[in-house]
Amino acid sequence: MTFSNRLLYSSGAITYALKDAAFAAFVLFYYKQVLGLSGTLTGLAIALSVVWDAISDPMVGAWSDNLRTRWGRRHPLMVASVLPIALGFIALFQPPDAALTSQTNLFLWLLGSVIGLRTALTFFMIPFLALGAEMTTDYHERTRIASARTNLGWFAGVIAAAAAMFWIFNDQQGIDGRFVADNYHLYGWLSALGVIIFSYICIQSTWHYIPILIDRASSKNNGLLGNIFATFNNQNFRYLVLLETAVGGLGGIVSALLMVSFTYFWELDTLQISILFAGPPILAVIVVTGSSQYINKRLEKQQLLQFSCIIGALNLVWLTPLQLLGWLPPEAGIVFGLVFFNYAIFVTMSIMRTVANQALLADIADEHELATGQRQEGVMFAAAFFTAKFCAGFGYLVAGPFLDIIGLEAGAVPGETPETVALGLGLVMGPGLALLMIIPIWMSLKLDASLAGQLAVQKALNERAIEHE
Repeated sequence: MTFSNRLLYSSGAITYALKDAAFAAFVLFYYKQVLGLSGTLTGLAIALSVVWDAISDPMVGAWSDNLRTRWGRRHPLMVASVLPIALGFIALFQPPDAALTSQTNLFLWLLGSVIGLRTALTFFMIPFLALGAEMTTDYHERTRIASARTNLGWFAGVIAAAAAMFWIFNDQQGIDGRFVADNYHLYGWLSALGVIIFSYICIQSTWHYIPILIDRASSKNNGLLGNIFATFNNQNFRYLVLLETAVGGLGGIVSALLMVSFTYFWELDTLQISILFAGPPILAVIVVTGSSQYINKRLEKQQLLQFSCIIGALNLVWLTPLQLLGWLPPEAGIVFGLVFFNYAIFVTMSIMRTVANQALLADIADEHELATGQRQEGVMFAAAFFTAKFCAGFGYLVAGPFLDIIGLEAGAVPGETPETVALGLGLVMGPGLALLMIIPIWMSLKLDASLAGQLAVQKALNERAIEHE
């Protein structure tokens, strides 16, 4: 597969990246600080939406694996999801006046719009991820595909958030744009437009793979629940799901508290935050992309996973404690530089970990086929996708009440909040997250997914295919 083909396919990742940008930067802040919904209800609405994900994700994965149409088994679901995703963004950021009349109405609107958006994203993302695992069986090419998809997704997500901070939510006539509701309406419409454009590019550029994907589809079917539970017989898959569960919890907390932390812990302005949303992730994408060929020659996927988990954990335990102890230099420029450096390492390790995870899942799907005779990329990516979403929702369930507990009020001015706000945010966003990384480190060390083992699996699958001809 050429670089341009990988890039065109990976444009589908931008669809999900726009969701990540919205939830990492704006959703909690918008509903709590602008619309006045309590942090507890905001977090609860997002967390409850994950209950439906527990049903929809594996069902869509199994459906995608067993769907038979002349347009293949992945593309029909992707096509059907595009418009609902776009409408979901608009609904999320533009609640009607009736929803603003009470906490209950606003809570129900947020819950409904998030459920609709996440369900539509499931119908796109699970077939999209499975498609990447099916387009090639080459060990290194799968890593390149996962790397292109992950890097482009991160790049697009941070550009979207940073550009929005700079052009949409910037200060105007002395008014902080982060507290203006109309700005969020525009952001929702622009996100919807981005979904339509980049989803179309992905679908159109991968349409010619449909005949190949049909040939590789397995006809064996143990029923919906049987197909779902059968994947957990694979030990490596169980380890990756546990790893993704812990990482998802960490990501959920970061997503919910990143804007709040930059605003109320580090007391940064909109320009500085826009730089942080763009600069460290762009630098991370450049580093990962530029070093990928060198790293892939020297580290196998499971070794890359171990490295990224360990360094990521160590990076979390030094900066916020120094700020809490008052040991950082008084110069604001130096502190901003340290925050930039710390966040750049965090994003770099996150990208490396995601690339390794998704590339390993494609290899584990081959292991599963050898053991069971079934191709179940859809179910496997659905399970991993759900664990990340589940814990992201859990992160909001924790973060929402947490903001109420530490005393962060709606419309609070940075620098004029109680001391408990800075203390709580500093402890959670540093040492607290580092503790969560113990589980991913442990799971990455238990994995047994070597290059030699994968080559043996591919050889056995090829031999079996020849026997059946």
